[in-house]
Amino acid sequence: MTIDVFIDTICPWCRMGTRSLLMALDKIPGGNEQVDVRWHAFQLNPGIQPDGENYREHMTRKLGGRERFEARLKQYSEFGKNFGLHYNMDLVSLTPNTILSHQLIALTPVDKQKQLIEELFTAYFEKGINIGDVDELVKIAKTSGAHEETALRTMLSRGEGLDRIEDDQDYAERLGINGVPFYVFDEKYSLSGLHSPDDFVKVIQRFMEEQ
Repeated sequence: MTIDVFIDTICPWCRMGTRSLLMALDKIPGGNEQVDVRWHAFQLNPGIQPDGENYREHMTRKLGGRERFEARLKQYSEFGKNFGLHYNMDLVSLTPNTILSHQLIALTPVDKQKQLIEELFTAYFEKGINIGDVDELVKIAKTSGAHEETALRTMLSRGEGLDRIEDDQDYAERLGINGVPFYVFDEKYSLSGLHSPDDFVKVIQRFMEEQ
């Protein structure tokens, strides 16, 4: 079976949702072999300038005030613990434009995408690294073993992979997606938002039984 997963690389809930889905696949005998996870780009803030915006100012404005912003930061840490994830949000100073990070994922071999996505999430949420910066993305790609530096810089500068991102955005629009994480199972059934590994196990096993 296939699971199409729509994420943004600066979405805390997407990080948790990705980990939850992968935990579910580990619980199912043969889950990682029988399920084809396909990653799709979705930009929550496509209009952000290429150099990004101040994270605290952007989120305070978006959530409607400082108190709501601070409460949301606590949510990230509290919910993240359920999935073995840490959020060092005090290190996050920038809300980057995520187009380059999605471009990097699109250019990465399918068998290395999962690890790369994990590296991107860790870099941003635990180390406060600007994943909208080409130099930082190249370092992350090298760590995950996904690319050779010179070739990657050339591909990014040429805009390679952007066509796949546009296809993902078109697909998301056809599905009526307006938020992530979002999951589509065998192109028949969808789930949005954060779900527990057990929830995913139930859905995946049901589809496997139907095949």
